[in-house]
Amino acid sequence: MSVKKVGIEPKVFFPSLIAVAILSYLVVRDLDAANRVINATFSYVTNSWGWAFEWYMVIMVIGWFWLVFGPMKDKKLGDEDDKPEFSTISWIFMMFASCTSAAVLYWGSLEIYYYVTYPPFGFEPLSTQAKELGLAYSLFHWGPLPWATYSLLSVAFGYFLFVKKINVVRPSGTIEAAVGEKLAKGWLGTLIDNVYIVALILAMGTSLGLATPLVTECIEWLFGIKRTLELDTMIITCWVVFNAICVAFGLNKGIKIASDVRSYLMIVMLGWVFIVGASTFTINYFTDSVGVMFSYLGRMLFYTDAIGKGGFPQGWTVFYWAWWVVYGIQMCIFLARISRGRSVRELCVGMVAGLTATTWILWTILGSNTMDVMISGVVNMQEIVKNQGMARAIIETWAALPLSTITIWGFFILCFIATITLINACSYTLAMSTCKEASGYDEPPLWVRVGWSVLVGIIGVTLLALGGLKPIQTAIIAGGCPLFFVNILILISFFKDAKKSNWY
Repeated sequence: MSVKKVGIEPKVFFPSLIAVAILSYLVVRDLDAANRVINATFSYVTNSWGWAFEWYMVIMVIGWFWLVFGPMKDKKLGDEDDKPEFSTISWIFMMFASCTSAAVLYWGSLEIYYYVTYPPFGFEPLSTQAKELGLAYSLFHWGPLPWATYSLLSVAFGYFLFVKKINVVRPSGTIEAAVGEKLAKGWLGTLIDNVYIVALILAMGTSLGLATPLVTECIEWLFGIKRTLELDTMIITCWVVFNAICVAFGLNKGIKIASDVRSYLMIVMLGWVFIVGASTFTINYFTDSVGVMFSYLGRMLFYTDAIGKGGFPQGWTVFYWAWWVVYGIQMCIFLARISRGRSVRELCVGMVAGLTATTWILWTILGSNTMDVMISGVVNMQEIVKNQGMARAIIETWAALPLSTITIWGFFILCFIATITLINACSYTLAMSTCKEASGYDEPPLWVRVGWSVLVGIIGVTLLALGGLKPIQTAIIAGGCPLFFVNILILISFFKDAKKSNWY
């Protein structure tokens, strides 16, 4: 099928652009007032509505089982003669690369420190019980549960893109069966599209807000150049430029090549950490953590800490589930786009198995390395986090490995390329979502893709100017709330339309 160029949709492109510009201006104008609003918003949403995010994840997993074993398991996402565009290995690499960035390296290296220092279930900080739960909670937050929810949404978008062949790649193009044509193409559809785009831009900004300090701390460690907001801005500018180069070559060339390079480099670096680090401890700790996770699984799934009010589930589980919700539409449009020609079961099982394996390997190796340097006393994490910040503490866990200069150079390059691949995927999908009559086969204009990556970079700088972890968490929470309902609406529409069309 020929690929045509498409133009922007003004009613979606301009309102979301203006909304983000106004939001950025208000934040930068008064950082103290912005931080007060951020703290109040985070507290209200996580404490009052955290339970909804937990039930959402459980119900989505039930839906995944129905897809894998139900009547549509053998249905193909596309025409019967459509073949997969990418080999299975490249497909998994592209999924992993697009769904993760340097933000994942950030959490993979650091979150176990927080779980052990500020543990759940009323455990004593730095106790044996807290350390046993450290990696187990990472495996829970980044395991089969969230990937199953993405499988469900990816199948829905694959159906609309390649079976129904809709010509609008945004939420409003998928909800007609649930709300009717008038609302889907009218004010409700336009509102949903704009909310989705604004939420996605905020989410992308949070990823940059986590990734940028890692790169600039690497620069400080390697060259002695102090980290400043100006240096952060320069790094984000470099990402935007490299992204422009990648998207100029399109999905099948630029983004695929960047994804493959990043994935192979990730394998090399994880292999390095595993081989030269505490490999025996890593294997033992992972094995123990799988058992601990399953023994606490029921409590983890529904933990709100209503009695103890320690704040752990609100600060972590609800935050992560909101993270998955806010990225859901954007990532699943991209995941569906690269999954044309695959069956429903193939997509669901391949995504959960492949991505769980890759994320578990990453979290196990990085988390175990952090735990090992904490237990051995090689790195005083608490002291470094307090005096030099979280990003510096992560760098020190990597620098504690043999041949530290080579290790930090590898980590620096990996962080840089990893974030390019995420910006690639997000700017591509943002461009598709703000163009009119863009089907799953069309290429959005280059200037639109580059323009969105520039705007995302501006949001990243804004969040860095606010400082700390709370603004980043709140940006995700604020975006996740409205998209929580949009995701559900899309799935209701998908099941109704597929049933009406006798697709299953």
